[in-house]
Amino acid sequence: MKYFYSISRIVILLLYFVTVGLVVIAATTNYVQAGVGLSIQPIKISHTIEPGQSVSGKITVTNASNEPVNVDVKIEDFIPMAGTITIQFVGRTEGVTTVRDWITLEPSGSFVLQEKQSRIVRYTIKAPFDAEPGGHFGVTFFKATKLAEAEGKQLKVGTQIGMLIFVTVPGNSLQKGKILDFSAPRFIQKGLVPFTIKFENTGTVHFEPKGAIKITNILGKEAGEIPVQGQVVLPTGVRDLTAQWNENKFLLGRYKATLSMTDGEGNELTADSIIFYAFPMWYVSGFILAIIILFFVFKFLRSKLKISVSLKK
Repeated sequence: MKYFYSISRIVILLLYFVTVGLVVIAATTNYVQAGVGLSIQPIKISHTIEPGQSVSGKITVTNASNEPVNVDVKIEDFIPMAGTITIQFVGRTEGVTTVRDWITLEPSGSFVLQEKQSRIVRYTIKAPFDAEPGGHFGVTFFKATKLAEAEGKQLKVGTQIGMLIFVTVPGNSLQKGKILDFSAPRFIQKGLVPFTIKFENTGTVHFEPKGAIKITNILGKEAGEIPVQGQVVLPTGVRDLTAQWNENKFLLGRYKATLSMTDGEGNELTADSIIFYAFPMWYVSGFILAIIILFFVFKFLRSKLKISVSLKK
């Protein structure tokens, strides 16, 4: 009876996991089939433009779904919210031109993308002669909607992605910032260490702080170096910059991470070094388990084997 009960429990558990797996697969399949997807490259552009000058570039828009979609394009202005990474979209102000007015697209209207098709959208940004020095920000939105086969109309369900636009007009501007905090997990089990740098932009324009994290082991020898770059911080904004140390080697013991960065004006910014410890739990647990198993095997063999010594006269 006890054996039958155990077998029943195993069967029930197997049926449960199979059912859950089928539900997950079905949900994933439905999601893929129903999805309307777009991808764009690049996801952000940054230009410095003198008043009266212009700059051009291109955006690659790709239909990632399995059916034709209609793509609508629009441009919005935004301003950063002080002390955060949040942005606020703003409307037009009479008599004032903004990025929305400075940029032109080709094609300028909507267009259709077939399944997996890509298209180049060219842009030109021209700063007016009276452009105010400092940072100017906008987003180019691409919205994809399905094409209804039967009625020939667009469905309202779709997806929207945006490309950030950062424009700097030279003049009386500052690219300054400071490091508020530098942190990482205190203990790790393998060579995958995430670092977080809380950075504040104290200047008047956006910029990309750059630097590196140098890692040394308990002997003071360099174990690795990670670049910190590619993350824009808006003026008055505070943002968590991230970096990750991917080390495939076996790690064990105490490590020290030292951060050095520069702001947009080349000023060197430093933060206190942080200490973290590598303790591979799986390897240590496996080693301890092996010792325990060997101990009991030795104890068992000792109890079963008898060694006798005979003396000849």
